[in-house]
Amino acid sequence: MGDYQDFCESNGGCASDPDFMDNWLSENCHEESTSSFFLKNTQNKEIEYKAIKTFNYTSIKNEYELTELEIIQIKQYMDVFVDHKFIEQKEVNNFITEKKGWGEFSEIRSMNDHGEHKNIPGILPKFYSVTCAVLNLTRGNGAQLTKATKY
Repeated sequence: MGDYQDFCESNGGCASDPDFMDNWLSENCHEESTSSFFLKNTQNKEIEYKAIKTFNYTSIKNEYELTELEIIQIKQYMDVFVDHKFIEQKEVNNFITEKKGWGEFSEIRSMNDHGEHKNIPGILPKFYSVTCAVLNLTRGNGAQLTKATKY
């Protein structure tokens, strides 16, 4: 609870307030006046970065039965995706690994096994599904995941 409590306090809220996260998401995940920009990923799908920044995480929270902390970390993960204009999630994972930033993603991170490629830092399959929903992707082009271990 420490991370969530710290987050609430640093954003002017209280962890015991059941409405704080919904209110925070409503205030901070809204339409921005920035222009849209698109890139094509390896599936030849256009990714609209503005849509990711303004995505309604409240709806996905209920659909995937996510905790407040999981939503915060997914949003932070997606912010890395957008802020660096990545086109594939493995780029986000590599960036977080290079920056030694996986401590910020304690609820969603995992060590993944893709057959020949073992112990690759990434996110758990449940959260990969969530990020694919945000990105409007059906499946990545990488090697199929055979095992994921939360750490």
